Order: sequence, then structure tokens, then C-alpha cells
Amino acid sequence: MPLADARTLYDLVALRASEQPTALAVVDGDLRLNNRELQQRVDAIARALLSCGVKPGDRVATLAPPSADFWLTFLATTSIGAIWQGLNPKYQRNEYAYLLGDATPAVVLVRSPFEDRAYLDELQALATHAPRFVCLGEQALDEAHAWVAEGQSVPDSVLAARRAAVQPEDTAVIVYTSGTTGHPKGAMLSHRANVQTALAHVEWIGSGMDSIINPAPINHVGGLNNVSMVVFAAGGRIVFVPKVDFALIGAATAREKPSYLVGSPTAFAMMLALPGFSFEAYRGLYQVVVFGGASTSVAHLQELRKSGARLSSVYGQTETTGMVTYTAFDAPLEVISETVGRPIRGMELRVASPEGATLAEGETGEIQMRGISVMSGYFNRPEATREAFTADGWLKTGDLGVLRPDGEIAFAGRLKEMFKSGGYNCYPVEIELAICEHPDVAQAAVVAVPHDTFQEVGHAFLIAHPGRPIDIEALKSFLRERIANYKIPKTWSVLQSFASLPNGKVDKRAMRKTLNV
Repeated sequence: MPLADARTLYDLVALRASEQPTALAVVDGDLRLNNRELQQRVDAIARALLSCGVKPGDRVATLAPPSADFWLTFLATTSIGAIWQGLNPKYQRNEYAYLLGDATPAVVLVRSPFEDRAYLDELQALATHAPRFVCLGEQALDEAHAWVAEGQSVPDSVLAARRAAVQPEDTAVIVYTSGTTGHPKGAMLSHRANVQTALAHVEWIGSGMDSIINPAPINHVGGLNNVSMVVFAAGGRIVFVPKVDFALIGAATAREKPSYLVGSPTAFAMMLALPGFSFEAYRGLYQVVVFGGASTSVAHLQELRKSGARLSSVYGQTETTGMVTYTAFDAPLEVISETVGRPIRGMELRVASPEGATLAEGETGEIQMRGISVMSGYFNRPEATREAFTADGWLKTGDLGVLRPDGEIAFAGRLKEMFKSGGYNCYPVEIELAICEHPDVAQAAVVAVPHDTFQEVGHAFLIAHPGRPIDIEALKSFLRERIANYKIPKTWSVLQSFASLPNGKVDKRAMRKTLNV
């Protein structure tokens, strides 16, 4: 089967096992699986799920760190028409209670104990329905696992029939949004969205995806789609690390020599703050580095370029199955810093007014998207689904953008983050980029705070480059030559680190709460 003809996730599994049977697909500690072995384990887990009575459309939840267990159960679940759901080991009891109650999984697979926490006991006590719980233990699932052995009696014909019935538009996975406002909503991502998005990335990235380190939480599109799906579709190997720990990641990098890196400006800033760290040490290792989640300063891009890798800024969200735009690898650093590029094959993007009209170049409006990567809707939330789309079928991302004369899209921040100061629109991303041009500033995050005269003004949280204290008055003078006076923050905080969300993005909401405004 040609790669372009893949319709479902299991098509990719079968394709890789047929064309590259002995090529490494997964590395998890001492476990190393080639594509044929991966297919065999996926088949065995799929049979076990069938023996549990899992039906098409049933949910199967996995609580595990980034690991082979995550990847194998995801591929097995989706292969039989069931819907996979990831649970993050960092979550607390009330979060698990909500997610189990909302998705009502038929089977819950749990790595327990993990880091001295008895997750199996916790989840069993929280479930208000009656799922089948399976303890994964401390080793990756294999045929010796008692639960997997239950499925050995399932005939080949039954397994094949279930897989033949899976359609591209069937929901493959529910990924819950971060829930910065209200309860998280489960975005339903189809086989079509997962497969076609990955194939589109293989097309534009081309070479350089032989291997990647994946320490990302399993319940986010970052680890699931931007990292795992793209590399798997490209025929590369995924090296799992159980958490974001620079010592573990560094050891895995030295051992496995990854060629592809997906990161965020926050992660890069943290790396550059490490004593003696330099991307120049990775010259000849990384071939491709892509990043998103926030704008990246030119200063950080100059450091990244020392790795010798091709660089690209990307944009996406849960509802678009991860990253769906990219800047060209040969674009100037200014373009990579200030824009998120253009859509991948099969996706359309427009910048729209609140009334839904497409805006002209230079006008700020909401980024709206449609195409192969867009979610099918929110699980069990028809009203929220209707609100997420325009009448003519465009996904409303809630993000602000500007179409530039060169055709690139400049990201201007979240619609809800924009504030008015004295009647003027202020976009935090623009302000943050200007601040980060100062040589003493490593990171900046701007939030709106109340003001007696101007209604709202900016407050800037800053992190300094090591050994370079920030002079606020000098910084304000620096900014007066770059942005309008009303955009310059009125108050400032210099911190050692920023609060972050599980997906690695800066948690501005939590940081704003510290101001007590």
C-alpha cells in the first residue's frame, strides 16, 4: 500500500510492518521494537480489548507516562474502531473524576504503581460507572501479560472484520482541551485527521525525521500528533522518556542520537539557561527543529541556528490535531520569529472579523481554519461544537492573527488575551517580542491588569538571561523606540521561572493570580 493511500491508523501500522519490518519503531528504556514486533504487540492488545467486549465507539483510557504502553494501546484501540483517551499521571483526583465521568471509558489501562503513586486504587475509587480496570504494572505490555493472554482465543477473522469496518471519519481519539476556562472539552479527532495531518507533515518536512525523543504527556496533541504520529508516518523511531527531565532527555539524546526536535520557546529558554548549554554542541545531530506555542525571539533563533538544523515555526491547537502551519526552512529569522507561516497541504486559513468577513492584509482578526486536520466536534457537547464553527464551516480558533503582505500569518495572541488600554487594542505577543529583543531578557509574558485611568494596562513578567540583571527603566527606554507608548507595560515582575501548563505553554492565568488584581 502506498503511504498516500493510508486511510486509518492501522493502515500505517501494517504499511510500516510490510515495508520496513526490521526498522526500529519504538525505544522505551531497554525495550526496542521494530515495526514487525510493534504490529504483533498491537494485534495482541487489540485481541485483548475485543475479549473484554470493547465495541466500536467505546472509549478506552490509558494512564501512563510517555512510553510504549501509551503508543501500543493507542494504536490497538483505534485499530478496532474504539476511541482512545490519554490520562496524565500529573493529574489530581478531581481531574480524574471529571475525565472518567465525561468519557465513561469501557476499559481503563493503568500504569500502577508509578513514582510511588497507586493510580489503580485511586481510579477504581473514583469511577462512577463500571469499567474494566487493567493494571499494566511496571513493564511494557507483551504477550506474557495476563490480560493480553485473554485475547489469544479471538479468531483472526473477528479481528480482521472489526478493522475492515473502521472508516476514516470515525473518531480515533478524544483529546481534552487544557480547560483554562471552565471544564475541559473533549475534542474528537478522526482517523482522517490523525493520518492525513501526519502525512501532510511528512510531505513538507521531507528528510530528517529518523528519530525523536518524546517526553511529552500522552494526553496532549503535542506528544501524540506533533511528535509520535509524524515520526511514525515518516518511518522513524520514537524514543520515549517518562517525563520532561533534562538529565533523562540528555542521556537519551546521547544514546539514541535523535535527528528531529519538536519544542517550545519556553523549553528552549530553559535549555539556554542551563550552565554551559549551547545548541552548537548538537551540530551534526539535529537535522530539523520545529517549535510553536508562542513566538520565538530572534535572539533564541540565532542560538538554535548554531545547531545547524533546519528551523520552522509552527502553529496549531488541540482542535486542529496539532500543528497545521509552518514557516519555510529557508525563511529569514525575522519571518520565523514573527510569523507562523502558511497552512499544510489540505488546510485553509483565513483571518476574519467578528462578523465573519475575511480581513485584508494588515488587519488583526481571528484565525479560522478548515480542512483535513479539523476536529469532528466536542464529545457529548453539540452546543459547544456549534459555537466552535462559523455558519460556513470554519473552525474558530480563538487566536488572533494578521495576514502580512508576504502571505505569511503573524500570530497576535489569544483573542481573550487582547486588552484595550485607553481605547487602543494591545496584543501581548507583539509586546513580548519587543521586550525579548532586549539583550538582558530571556523570556517575557504580558497580561492585562486593571487601571484607574486607562481601564487596562499591561503587566510584564520577565526572566533575565543568566548573569544579566534587568534594568526596568532602561528596558522602557528601549521599548519606546520599538512600540507605541500605550503598549509598554506599566508594571513589571522579574522571576526565576514561569508557571506552565501541562503542555509546556506559559500559564498566564496562574501568573496573573499572583498579582491579586
